[in-house]
Amino acid sequence: MAMEIQVLTPSQLNRLKPMLLRFAKTYGDKRITHQALRWLRDLSADEFPEGTLISVAIIQKRLAGIIAFGRYGLDEALIVVHPSHRKSNVGETLLYHALEELDKVYTRVACDNIPSLRLCFSTGLVAFRMFTGPTGKPTLWLGGGNWNRHDVTEDPARGSRR
Repeated sequence: MAMEIQVLTPSQLNRLKPMLLRFAKTYGDKRITHQALRWLRDLSADEFPEGTLISVAIIQKRLAGIIAFGRYGLDEALIVVHPSHRKSNVGETLLYHALEELDKVYTRVACDNIPSLRLCFSTGLVAFRMFTGPTGKPTLWLGGGNWNRHDVTEDPARGSRR
C-alpha cells in the first residue's frame, strides 16, 4: 500500500480540524492529553509559529495517521495512527518526516506508554529527563535530530514555561 505524507497549511488545518480532532480522540487510546487536544483545536488558522508542523499520512485516500508538533514539541507533540495501520510503519514514517521537516523534535511520553516509547527509540529519539507528567505518571522528555536539552526550559513539577 502506497502511503502519502501531506504537510498541512494553516488553512488546510482549519478546514480539517474537526476530522483530525475526532481521529485523535477515537484512535489515540486515551493517551492524548486534553491539553494537547486543546492546543490543536486552538492552533491559529492564520500562521503557524516557528517549529509547528501538522502532517497526515494518507493510505488509499483515507487518513492513516497524524503527527503534530508545536514549537518543535516544546509546546505540544502528538502522534496518532489508526489501529489497522500500526504495524505498517506509519508512525515511523511520520516521525522521520517530522525530523526531516523540522530538524529537531521534542516530546513527552508517559513511561507506561510502551508503543510510543518504542516508536521514539526506534527512530533515534533520546530520553534526557524524567518527571511526573500531568496524569501523575513518570514521564520522559525525549529529543531527536539536532535537539539540545537546554531548549527545554519547562519546570516539569510546576508545568510552567520560562
